[in-house]
Amino acid sequence: MKETPLFEIHKKMNAKFVNFNGWNMPVWFKDLKEEHLHVRRALGVFDVSHMGELEVIGKNAESFIDFTFTNTILNLKDSQARYGFFCREDGGVIDDVIIYRLNQERFFICVNAGNIDNVFKWLDSLSSDFSVAIKNLSGFYGQLAIQGPKAVESIIKLFPFSNIDKIKKYSIQKIFELDKQYESRLNNRCPDGYNFLIARTGYTGEDGFELFVPNEVLKEIYSKILDEVDNVQPCGLGCRDTLRLEKGFPLHGNELSERLNPIEANLEKFIDFSKEKFIGRESLDRIFKNRNFTLIGFKMEEKSIPRAGYKIFSKDEEIGHVTSGTFSPVLQEGIGLGLIKNNCSELNDIQVKIRNDKKSAKKVRYPFV
Repeated sequence: MKETPLFEIHKKMNAKFVNFNGWNMPVWFKDLKEEHLHVRRALGVFDVSHMGELEVIGKNAESFIDFTFTNTILNLKDSQARYGFFCREDGGVIDDVIIYRLNQERFFICVNAGNIDNVFKWLDSLSSDFSVAIKNLSGFYGQLAIQGPKAVESIIKLFPFSNIDKIKKYSIQKIFELDKQYESRLNNRCPDGYNFLIARTGYTGEDGFELFVPNEVLKEIYSKILDEVDNVQPCGLGCRDTLRLEKGFPLHGNELSERLNPIEANLEKFIDFSKEKFIGRESLDRIFKNRNFTLIGFKMEEKSIPRAGYKIFSKDEEIGHVTSGTFSPVLQEGIGLGLIKNNCSELNDIQVKIRNDKKSAKKVRYPFV
C-alpha cells in the first residue's frame, strides 16, 4: 500500500489505519465520534495527501475545461473555483472534482484518490484537438484539510501576511509565508511556481481550508499546525466520512460512479445545460427528462445503523439500496442516503434490510444537520 509522508507521525500518534483506495490512511486517532464533534465545534486537521492534483495549461485551457466539465467555468475569475463532474458520454461520472482557475491558461484540479490515473488518461486522450498540456502533479503535492468554525481565526495567526480572512469561499491563492520560508530550500519545485496554495474549500460542511504543499516539507508544516494552532485536533478519514454524510455530500463510488450519474444523485445544479456542448450532455439531458432512480435521505426510526449496499424496501417490494449510511454523532441516530426507483420517490415510509430484519426508516430532507 501507498503511504503519505505523514505515515510515521500518525503511527507514533497510535492512529488506527485502513486501506483506502490503496493508501494506508488513518481512520481515527483516539475516537471517531469525538473527532467528528470537535470539527463541528472547533477545528480539525486531516491528512488528505492521497488526493490527486492535475493541471491543464495552454492557450486553449479554458475552452478545453468547458468542453470536458459539466459545470460552467467561463464566468470564473482568476483564483475562483467550481465543483462539478467529468462524465462519460453515457452520463456516468468518471470523477467529481473541484476546478480552480489560476489564470485563463492554467486550471488546477483536485481529483479523488482512486481516480487520479483514470482522470489524467481521460483528459490526455481528449487533448489532441486543443492547444493544452495535462500535468499530473500528485507526486509533488501533499494536502492538508483544516476544517471547523475556528478555522479562519486560527489560520490567520499561522499565516498573518496572507490575508486568510479575505479569501472567499471556493477561492484559492498562494501562501506567502511558506513561499518565503521554503522556496529556496525545495529540492523540487512546482514547474509553474505555485508551490504553496490555500483554498477555502472542504468536505465537512464546516468553514475551512485545504492546503496544497510540497510533499518534501509536508511533515514540517503538519507539525507546525499541531504545535502552533490552538485547539486543533488530528482527525482521520472515519470522521471525514461521517461529517460529509451529515451534510449530504456525495462520495464517488457510493452516490456517484461510472455507473451512477449526477442527475439521479440529485446533483443537476452542478450541470450547466445552457452550454452548447460538453461530454455527456445529450445523455444527461435525456436522463433529466426521464430518470429511473432518485437519491433520497432517510433517518432510521429504530435503533440501527444503515450501511452502503443494504437493500431498501417498501413493504415487500425491493425499491433500491443504501448508498451511504452511518450513525450521526450530532443527531445520535442512524442516517443514510439511498438510491430508489423514481416512481417510489414520494414514499415517506421505507424499510432498510439489516441482516435478516427490515428496520423502519423515514424519508427526510438532507443535509441532515
